[in-house]
Amino acid sequence: MVLVPADLEQPDLTLPFAEGETWFYTGGPHGGWGSGSAWSAVDFAPPDDLTGVSSSCYVSDYWATAVASGVIARTDDGVAVLDLDGDGDETTGWSILYLHLAADGRVTEGTTVREGDRIGRPSCEGGFSNGTHLHLARRYNGEWIPADCDVCAPEQRVPTLTLGGWTVDGLAGQEY
Repeated sequence: MVLVPADLEQPDLTLPFAEGETWFYTGGPHGGWGSGSAWSAVDFAPPDDLTGVSSSCYVSDYWATAVASGVIARTDDGVAVLDLDGDGDETTGWSILYLHLAADGRVTEGTTVREGDRIGRPSCEGGFSNGTHLHLARRYNGEWIPADCDVCAPEQRVPTLTLGGWTVDGLAGQEY
C-alpha cells in the first residue's frame, strides 16, 4: 500500500474561520505535531479586542470553523481532528488537525460537520502555546503532508496547502 501517492491532490478547503472575518496569519509552515513532524501546519490568530485581556492566553470570542465537511474523528486536550472521508478514522484519507481549542464549546468526537460549522474557540489549550491562536495541520493516510515542500524529491509532488484560495508559500529552510 502506498501511503502518499505521487499524484496526491488536496481537496478544496476553506479558511478556518467565518466568511467576512479577518484573522491574522501568524506563522508557518512549521511542525504539524512537535518538532519531528513535517512542516504541515500554519497558525492563525483571531481578531479579538484585547483591551480587557490581561494575558496573551485567553479563550477567544471567535470560532474556528470546519475547512470542509466530514466527521470529528477525535478530540483531546485542545485538539479536534476533522476526518474528511467521513469514516471516523483519521489514518485513512485526508484529516485536518485543529490545535489550541478551548474545551468549553469544542465540538465532540463523532459529530458530523459541514464546511463552515463551528469546531471550537482558539485558546492556549493543548500542546505548547504562549498566545491564543489556531494551529491547523493536514495529514493524508496518517502522514503529515508538508504545507509547502521545497525539499521534496522532484518525483514526489506534494500539493501545497491551499485554504479558501490562499496558498501557503514557505521560506526555504525557515520554520515560521
